[in-house]
Amino acid sequence: MRHHHVLSSLAAAASTLLAAAVAQATPPASLTDDASIGTTPARPALAPSAQVDRDGFEESNPKTIRAVDAPIATDPPPDWAVLHAGLRPRLGTFGGIATFAIAHARTERFYGGFSFSAIRNDAGTHAGLAQVALGRNLSDSFVGGFQLSLTENRARNFIGVGQTALAYNRSLDLMGVGQVAAYNRAKRFAGVTQLGAYNRTDERFSGVAQLGIFNHAERDFTGFAQLGLLSVTGREIFGERESGSRDRFAGVAQVGAVSMTDGNFYGLAQVGGVSRVSGDFVGAFQIGALGASADTFRGLAQTGVVAMSKRSLGIQLGAGAIALDEHTGLQLGAALNLAKSVTGAEIGVANLADEVHGVQIGLFNHARTLRGVQIGLVNYAEDGVLPWTALLNIGFGDGDLGGVHDG
Repeated sequence: MRHHHVLSSLAAAASTLLAAAVAQATPPASLTDDASIGTTPARPALAPSAQVDRDGFEESNPKTIRAVDAPIATDPPPDWAVLHAGLRPRLGTFGGIATFAIAHARTERFYGGFSFSAIRNDAGTHAGLAQVALGRNLSDSFVGGFQLSLTENRARNFIGVGQTALAYNRSLDLMGVGQVAAYNRAKRFAGVTQLGAYNRTDERFSGVAQLGIFNHAERDFTGFAQLGLLSVTGREIFGERESGSRDRFAGVAQVGAVSMTDGNFYGLAQVGGVSRVSGDFVGAFQIGALGASADTFRGLAQTGVVAMSKRSLGIQLGAGAIALDEHTGLQLGAALNLAKSVTGAEIGVANLADEVHGVQIGLFNHARTLRGVQIGLVNYAEDGVLPWTALLNIGFGDGDLGGVHDG
């Protein structure tokens, strides 16, 4: 019985130690997707007391590390110079021409021409012309020319010409010419272009263009253009902007079969089969073959089968032109013009407004308060010379033009 008790105690202790080991091996919950970028061969395993910020980097913690928690010491990787080749080399500091690996290369600090690996190429710091792999390139900090691979390139901080892969490029901060792959992603991009099927920035794009099938600048886009099948700026693709959101597009053009800005648009034109700005549109043209809409439109022309805004200044042109609140300028709807308040002109088959300061021209014109002229087959103005007329009606706006009568 006593032996049985001892064995049970040992088994319980072993289970406790195993559970603790598994807990330490499991990445902290705060290790977000950003933590998978790059590689950290030079950084020791995090002690249990270490904290990780939201981008996956270690933060200092004054908590004392117990001896039993300290990592087991290992021999440091050797330094090397000029040229190095091997199956799975692990080097400390390399300064020279090139390194070659048949399988997996790990270099703490690389300073030289290029590093090549047939499968995977890891570098804490890579300063050189190129990091090349048939499989994956990973780097904490890359300064130099290219990351080139058939499958995947990752770098936390990239300053150089660009990342080029068939499949996937990823960086937190990229400053260079661009990313070229099927899927390109950066948290903050400063360069020329992202070119691929899917291009994404998590915070901001500052450059010339995003060119692809699906382009998404999740916070801000500053550049020349977004050109793709689906071009989106802002966090929500088809939704409304968050309260107080300052996401914005600032450039020349946003072009796509679907063009969306969840925030404010400042530029020359937004063009698409469907064009949508959830905040303010400030520019020249908003063109949607099926529909163009903005919360507030300030420009030359808003054009689509349906042109719609809450408030607009300029020209609304379409089969239907709708201003849910105020419109200043011209509403030209082939079938219907609708506004709460109009200052300017409405021209269409049917023109409907609560307050009109200007002209309505159509088969049927309706205004509750009129200061101007109605020309049409049937005209109604509640405070006109006559409420109902044919051909012509005039209103002098004797009533309160600042509000809508409840009549």
